[in-house]
Amino acid sequence: MNDVLKEISVTLEELETLDNVLEMAVSMEEQGREFYLEKASTIKSVETIGLYNYLVREESRHADYLRQYRKDKTVPDVKSNAPDFKTSFSMEFIDDRLGEIGVLLAALRLERKSEYFYTELSKRAENEKQRGFFDKLASFERGHYELIDGFLEESTQFRMQT
Repeated sequence: MNDVLKEISVTLEELETLDNVLEMAVSMEEQGREFYLEKASTIKSVETIGLYNYLVREESRHADYLRQYRKDKTVPDVKSNAPDFKTSFSMEFIDDRLGEIGVLLAALRLERKSEYFYTELSKRAENEKQRGFFDKLASFERGHYELIDGFLEESTQFRMQT
């Protein structure tokens, strides 16, 4: 198992209450939001900036869902309304923007870590509603992962064809 994922498992074992776990989850989402905000300010590609701005909004929504769940102990109605980025997948990554690929790779890792975290929370859920809530959050993170992966795949295929 990847060291980062192992670290999450160990950390979850050390947390004593669901409230502690939810506090950690909110913190992860807020850190993800800050990561995307910071990276969006360094990117030149309009398409990639759009992706990061979408992910900033998603991380904020996830933190809000978790805060609501932590406060009310009721599962919020969670939804995702991902925009269509397919046309952005045809963008060209020219040499002065190769650093953007590194940022996308970091984002990919962040989303994978978040997906794993929520999957682990689902396994530890106390009931079906709670399990469904964490499974839904994990599926959103998987969707973000696949979206970023699509950007990477398209940019790699384009560069390999030239």
